[in-house]
Amino acid sequence: MTAAEDVDPLTAPCAPGPGSGSTGSTDVAGRITATLRRRAVPIVVATVIVVVGIAFEFLWYPVFFHQDRWFTQGDVWGMLRAAHFVGWGDIGGVYTRGNGVVALPGMPILLAPVAALAGSLHLTESYIPVFLARPTAAILLVPAELVIASTVVFASDSLAEELGIGRTRRVWLCVVVGILAWPTAALLGHAEDALAMTLALYALRAMLQERWVRMGWLLGFAVLVQPLVALTVPLLVAVSPQGQRARTVVRSSVVSVFVVGLCLLSDPSDTYHSLVLQPTPPALNHATPWVHLAPTVSQGLRSIRQVQAPTFGHGAFSRIALTAHAGADVSGGPGRIIDLLLALLVAGWVWRRPQSSDRVLWLTAAVLVSRCFFEAVMTPYYLAPPLILLLVLAARADRMRFATAVATSFAISVYAYAHLGPWVWWLPIVAGLSLILWLTFPVEGVSPPGGGTTAAPGTSVPGESDGDARLTTTVHLA
Repeated sequence: MTAAEDVDPLTAPCAPGPGSGSTGSTDVAGRITATLRRRAVPIVVATVIVVVGIAFEFLWYPVFFHQDRWFTQGDVWGMLRAAHFVGWGDIGGVYTRGNGVVALPGMPILLAPVAALAGSLHLTESYIPVFLARPTAAILLVPAELVIASTVVFASDSLAEELGIGRTRRVWLCVVVGILAWPTAALLGHAEDALAMTLALYALRAMLQERWVRMGWLLGFAVLVQPLVALTVPLLVAVSPQGQRARTVVRSSVVSVFVVGLCLLSDPSDTYHSLVLQPTPPALNHATPWVHLAPTVSQGLRSIRQVQAPTFGHGAFSRIALTAHAGADVSGGPGRIIDLLLALLVAGWVWRRPQSSDRVLWLTAAVLVSRCFFEAVMTPYYLAPPLILLLVLAARADRMRFATAVATSFAISVYAYAHLGPWVWWLPIVAGLSLILWLTFPVEGVSPPGGGTTAAPGTSVPGESDGDARLTTTVHLA
């Protein structure tokens, strides 16, 4: 092979053709082509997520149950209603009690164009507790949610590539991550959890590349979408270089502080109720043993009643029965305080004793997992964010460990939909997550065959220039 042939076609710049007067457009086209080829598998998986999700939403009930209605989730309509308030210029209206939004307003802001278009086209929407049989706004909302959720496949593949994971293993990783991300949007209507992990994974990739400005801003937008990511901020601040730590704090918080400040000015009562108290109904979701320590936010019994809702394309009405759920809404309770203290303790330990990038990634996953250990009320999509990062780390292991991690992830994800007693539901989830944490734990000082060195973030690797320091990250899994 000649020197000219020994070039990676996926990374080599596109050379101008003979007689070309300008190389700018050719270079751009070459980069786009190279990127599309490198991300061919994520593109295919993301396309499958969107197509299968659309088919499921609109064909599941008509084809399999012969019912003239679509599969649409309840929570997603509250999010779309909140997006209308953003479009109307009333950002504080995001937290109107009927919307049910208890996260930061990143997702309603992102869905505001969808809500505006649906309103301008006079499409029908469901509104809790009234659910239309065929709300036409789903034609816009469902594809948008699925596209947003599918972005995590690209982020997972990008981080895996940065970690030096082979192409074959990355193909399997994309498929597995796609399977985990699909229900967050198609079944549960919470694409924001997948989107938050997209931003968080790109932030971790920026950390490995020592691009601290990019890391900070990506973390900031991830927190705005889903506050879960805020648990990782202290750790990533701790691994930042000394001159970047205060800046990382600012970049990761300024957007959320500004937007939440606007919400407080507009509607302080509802904003406080949603963001601080965060009422959650254990009767509707999955209570854990921590629910017995969680303070009660509201009491009462939801009444049983019947409503009439119009169906799409018909002048008649469809009668829908609403099911009652007894019990009170509870707040997060002491479990969340323990979770926050744990995140701070991990960050303090890393601050005092800098860890390798492998350990930092594993500790980030452990901090995300801790939410599932201490939350008073859980829902199945809570498992997706930590599992996605853990599977990226498991992709570096041998075949048996990776297969075990994948099988365990699927098992607890399916099991999470069962409605059981707090201990019976919670213990298998904790056991499964603990097993995957053990499978992905990195052993320091041992490099895999063909591996390089493992360095702590913020330190230079010998042989690299100071101008563009990048970490060479390898790991041996116990």
